[in-house]
Amino acid sequence: MMCLFFVFWSNFFAAQKVVTEETINKQFDTALHYVTSDNPEKAIPILNEINNNCKKIGYKSGIARVGNALAIIYFNSSDYNKVINLSDDFLKAADEVQDYGRMSQIYRLKGCAYSELGLLKKGDQEYSLALHYAEKINPGNPKYYALSVIYGNLASHLIRSGTPWNSVYANINKSIAEAKKISETQEDYISKKYSLIAYSYIILANEYFKSGDQERAGEYYLKALKIHESKPVPLVEKVVLVSELGSFYNSRKEYDKAVEYAEYGLALEKKASFPQLRKGLFETLSKSYLELHETEKSRKYLEMFTALNDSISNIDRKTLSNTVSKQEQEYNDSISRRTYAYALLSLILIACGTAYFLYYKKKKQGQIQKIENLLKQLKEQKDEPARFADTGSNQDSLINKEEDIAIMPPEAEEKLLEKLHDFEKQRLYLERKVSLPYVASKIETNTKYLSYIIKKHKEKDFNKYINDLRIDYIIRKISEDPAYRQYKINVLAEETGFSSHSKFATVFKANVGISPSEFIRYVNKKGN
Repeated sequence: MMCLFFVFWSNFFAAQKVVTEETINKQFDTALHYVTSDNPEKAIPILNEINNNCKKIGYKSGIARVGNALAIIYFNSSDYNKVINLSDDFLKAADEVQDYGRMSQIYRLKGCAYSELGLLKKGDQEYSLALHYAEKINPGNPKYYALSVIYGNLASHLIRSGTPWNSVYANINKSIAEAKKISETQEDYISKKYSLIAYSYIILANEYFKSGDQERAGEYYLKALKIHESKPVPLVEKVVLVSELGSFYNSRKEYDKAVEYAEYGLALEKKASFPQLRKGLFETLSKSYLELHETEKSRKYLEMFTALNDSISNIDRKTLSNTVSKQEQEYNDSISRRTYAYALLSLILIACGTAYFLYYKKKKQGQIQKIENLLKQLKEQKDEPARFADTGSNQDSLINKEEDIAIMPPEAEEKLLEKLHDFEKQRLYLERKVSLPYVASKIETNTKYLSYIIKKHKEKDFNKYINDLRIDYIIRKISEDPAYRQYKINVLAEETGFSSHSKFATVFKANVGISPSEFIRYVNKKGN
C-alpha cells in the first residue's frame, strides 16, 4: 500500500511539473494546426486547455495567444457574438506583457464583428483601439502588417457606414502603402504582403463597379488575379476573389464565365468553411444558370442560397439579441409602470381599430382591383412594356408650355424614338449605372433632346420612365416565372438595377400599390 501511495503521488507531482511554457508552446503547435485546417473548431478545446494551463503558471503571453486564436476561429465561422463577448482577460494579459500586436488584432476582429452586425458606432470604437495599439508595435514587418490589415478592414467598414468615397479611398491607399513596406526577407510575410495588396485591389474593384466604372473595376480585378496566380495567398482570399469575379461577369452578362468562377469558388470553399462567401456563390450560380436557361441548376442553387441565407440571418438575429439584452431588460422593467396607461389606450385603440379595419378593407379591394387590371394588361401586351396608370396627382404636368414647342424635326424625333425602343428591347434599363447621360450616349443624342423625347412621348420625367420600365420587367418575371417568386427582395432589387432594396420596394409600391412581397404572395395564391 505504501508503495502504491508513493507511486501515485510521485506521478501526480510529476504531472504538475509537466506544465511549462515549453510544453504549452508545443500544445499551441497542435492547436494552430487545426486553426488553419478544414476543421478549425477542433482547436477550441485544445485552446481552452492551454488557457487553463497558462493561468496555472501565470503565463500571460500564452493567455494573449489563446485569445487571439479564439477570436480568429470565431470570426471565420461567422460567430460574431463570441468575438464581441471574448473575455477581457485576454486583453488584460496582452497589455501586461505589452503584446500590442495581439491586442490590436483582437480589437480589429471585434470591430469587424460589430460591423458585420450593423453596430457601426461600436465598430468605430474597436477600430480606433486597434489602430492605437498597432502604432505601439515596434517598427518592422509585424507593425506594417497590422496597420495594413486594419486600414483595409476599416475601408470596408466605412463603405458599409455610407462614408464618402474620398475617406474610403484614403484608407485603401494607406493599407497598400503599409503592405508595400513589408520586407520580403522574411518568408512568412511574403504571402501576407501580397494578400493585403490583392485584397485592397478587390475593394477598389468593387467600388468602381458600384459606381458604374466597369473598365476600372475590371482592371483592379485583373490586378488582384495576377497576384493570386503568381504569389502564395490564403485560401479565404482566393475564395473572395473568384466569388467577386463570378458576380462581376454575371453583371456583364458573361454568364459562362460567371458560372466558371463561381463553381471554382465553391470547390475552393469546400476546403474550409466560409458561409458568407458560399452564400454569394450560390446566388451568382442561381442567377447565371437562370440566364443560361438551365432552370434545374438555377432552382437548385436558389434553394441552397435561401436555406443558407435564412440560417445565417437566424444566427445574426440571435447574436444581435444577445448583444442588446441589457437594454431590453431595462425596457422590460419599465413596462409594469405603464400597464394602467396601456389598458386605457387599448380601449381607444379598439375603437380606432374598428374604423381603420373598414377603411383598410375598402383600400385592399381597390389594390386587388388594380393588380387584376395590371395582370390583365400583361396578358394583352406581350411585346410592348405595360404602361402604369398614373398614381400621382397629374404628373403629366411636367411638360411645360415651352416644351410643347417642337425643338427638333419630326424625322429626327422618329429616329430617336426607334433607338429608344431598341434601348428598351435590349433591357439596358436594368443596368445599375443607367443615367440621363448614359442613355443619351447609347441612343447617340444629347441629354436635352432625350429629356424632350421622353417628356413628350412617354409623358413622364427620366427617372420615372426608367423606374416604370424596371418595375414592369420584374412584374412580368414574377407573374410568368415561379422561380422569381422565391427570390429575396434584395435579389429582385439587384436584378432590376436599383441601388438598394428599400429604393426598389418604395418604387414598386408607388407603381403597383402594394409591396413586392405582398404582390408575390398574391400571385402565388392566385396561381394555386
